[in-house]
Amino acid sequence: MDNDHETYILLLLSDSNLPTGSFVASSGLESYVKHGFSKPGPPASTITFIQDSLGAYGRSALPFVSDAHRIVESFKGTHNSNVGGSQQSHETALKDLAALDDLYDTMTLNHVARRASKSQGVALLTLYSKGFSQPSSFSAVPGTEVCAQNSHLSLLLEKFKLMARREETPAHLPICWGALTAALGLSLGSL
Repeated sequence: MDNDHETYILLLLSDSNLPTGSFVASSGLESYVKHGFSKPGPPASTITFIQDSLGAYGRSALPFVSDAHRIVESFKGTHNSNVGGSQQSHETALKDLAALDDLYDTMTLNHVARRASKSQGVALLTLYSKGFSQPSSFSAVPGTEVCAQNSHLSLLLEKFKLMARREETPAHLPICWGALTAALGLSLGSL
């Protein structure tokens, strides 16, 4: 994927009108202001809070984003080299994503952050299935290997979303973001 296409996809994903549920949590900003830590006048303390919050979230979430991205990339590689073993590779990828998701759930101690992360993760999976995946009828067109791969990616993410709905995995935002971006073909370096 070229740089312009990656930039376009990232701009689409960062649109505030996208229904991903990012409005559900302020990451503590409301509490910070309510408890008087934000001083009147120049917003320097609020900017410092936001910078510190983003830094902490990045250090805690980015390793999970990277690992989820690698799992889906590996799944894509397995599908490309071995079309017949796709059921096994689905199960392996789902098991790996769920294990990573459970680890993130264990490390997210704040119940409000945990709940927000889960709802945003499921929203991203829903966004992929409704807005980015190709219709299943496209995979029936002969000679369309890209369509077949997209069909397998759609199935993987749909199964992961179903696991979340059944409460078999939490589907946290970093894991779903990594899986979504890999499924869309974005490079890990662009994230």
